[in-house]
Amino acid sequence: MGTSEAYGPKPVPQPGPDPVPQPAPAVRAGRWSHLATGADLAFMAQLVVAGAVFLATAGMRDDHGTGFAGGALSYAPRVLLLVVLAAYLHWLLFTLPAMALARLLGTARWAAARAAVGAAAVSAPYAWGAAALWDVPFGRSAAWVAGTGLLPVTAAWYARHRFLGWGAMAARIGAVTGIALLLAAFGGFLLERTRWHAYEAPRLDRSRYVGEWTGAGGAYRLRLGEDGAAEAGNLPLAGGHIGVWDSCSGTGTWRFEPQRDSGGPFHRGPRDRVTLTIEGCRFGDWEVAGTADRPELFYVDRDPGGPGGPDVTILHRL
Repeated sequence: MGTSEAYGPKPVPQPGPDPVPQPAPAVRAGRWSHLATGADLAFMAQLVVAGAVFLATAGMRDDHGTGFAGGALSYAPRVLLLVVLAAYLHWLLFTLPAMALARLLGTARWAAARAAVGAAAVSAPYAWGAAALWDVPFGRSAAWVAGTGLLPVTAAWYARHRFLGWGAMAARIGAVTGIALLLAAFGGFLLERTRWHAYEAPRLDRSRYVGEWTGAGGAYRLRLGEDGAAEAGNLPLAGGHIGVWDSCSGTGTWRFEPQRDSGGPFHRGPRDRVTLTIEGCRFGDWEVAGTADRPELFYVDRDPGGPGGPDVTILHRL
């Protein structure tokens, strides 16, 4: 008998208990700060991209001679601070409660559906409050609330589904945002070069300007007669006169000055103008805006005597 037989067969080792898996930091129970990872970044990104699209499509809207696209860029630093604050408040008041409700609804199965249910449950009271305060239809209010929360909730669900932290989400959202901004810049360049769907002021006959004009909820009044007579009521003055009592009221004359088309295929040239001559009143030419069905006259005071850029007075045809 050999030595190995003398001691008997060797015992077969038994497998020990499986180690308990440790969840990723982003999904540990009780860590509320990880329930909605990346949602604030997604909210900021959608606001920034929406602002870029607004500036890129500025030529499709009437700026009333103020060039609001360029003026908006000067307010960018202050707007960015508001965007960061809005993103944090949205994360705190919308996405975090929505994801908390999603976690309470069950296990890891159907995580996307539970996130959608949680978002809908949070959207409902906000939409009802907005509808009650501002007298807007509930459906429209709910669409706005849910629409602004779609991307943040999706980002939060994606972060928990992939076990991603804040840094990983920042890299992904930053890359997508950068691509969207480049597309918006390229689209704005094409719109500016081609003048596709660019706004053009209406070209109307002189007779279309005869009649009553009003602005500022009826505070400003102007009557243009067929015989060239004009009567102003409480029109604001130009050149730094911005006080509540600095206004123009009186009678005088008006003259219609149509402008030539540029002859180009994408731009029709400067706007038609109406020149008012009223004793004691100081302002330049009123320019045409609006549409052929709803024309407007506006005047830009580029020296309003205070901060905030030029003042624009707009009159609507009655």
